[in-house]
Amino acid sequence: MVDDISIKRITYGTWGGVATSTTTSYHGRFEFKSKLVRNIQGEEVVAIAQVYLPIIELQHKDIIGYNGNEYHIISIEVKKDFSDNYLLVNVT
Repeated sequence: MVDDISIKRITYGTWGGVATSTTTSYHGRFEFKSKLVRNIQGEEVVAIAQVYLPIIELQHKDIIGYNGNEYHIISIEVKKDFSDNYLLVNVT
């Protein structure tokens, strides 16, 4: 896992506006490929990339940054290898 990926966590205020946001950097793998997935509402959408990260807590409202671009999370899947090492995230 050699790609530098940042996760922007957003906390919303009581009226829906952005209250705070924090950015954390991780090493992972960013793979551009199209895939048909279901989003959190159950609709079929096309993901343009898959991101492999260490096991961290992610939410659908978090934003993934890679090479100066920001991507929104469509689905979060926990895929484990033999040593429980990574998390798969589909983004658009």
